[in-house]
Amino acid sequence: MATLPGEQFLLQQIDGEVVLFDRYTEAEVVRFDPADPNSFGPALKTIWLTDLLDPEAKCFAAFWTGYFHAHATRGF
Repeated sequence: MATLPGEQFLLQQIDGEVVLFDRYTEAEVVRFDPADPNSFGPALKTIWLTDLLDPEAKCFAAFWTGYFHAHATRGF
């Protein structure tokens, strides 16, 4: 789990998927399979295009999205 700056949004892995959501309303911004490159790219695009996150939160969300993707695909 990763909390973005401002602590309103969380990235959390749930049942093999990563979900970026508003912790107060539980509204999802994006949900993706971190092991699937075809899911990872569109998730990043959604993060960059959303109006819900400020630029700093978008950078952190992109970082943590990559973190979850890297750990899901490292082959252990």
